[in-house]
Amino acid sequence: MAGSSIDPRVRLSIELALTRTNASKALLAKQEEAGRALGMTGAEMDIARRGSSFDFETSVAVSLALNACRETHQRALRAGLSEEACAEIEFISQACRSQSDDLVPLEASFLSP
Repeated sequence: MAGSSIDPRVRLSIELALTRTNASKALLAKQEEAGRALGMTGAEMDIARRGSSFDFETSVAVSLALNACRETHQRALRAGLSEEACAEIEFISQACRSQSDDLVPLEASFLSP
């Protein structure tokens, strides 16, 4: 997605959290590979799969993706995320929830320029 307001590491953290319970082994391997390519550690990917992050902004973004509602949207804005970033996170959340885990992983769709 050109002009993305979300860092690729944050985007992958969101995907990891959203696919944590229904990811196939192939998707997990692709996510792991993408994370390594982005410089993420195993611990960062593990905590993302649990719906959190060591980074405050990433944790807020993951929280919004997991529970996209008015309250978490407002919390994300107060934490410093832009309206554009919040809208994009909510879009990713919806797209990920509507895709099956045997399709192309989101990072392949969204990380490409």
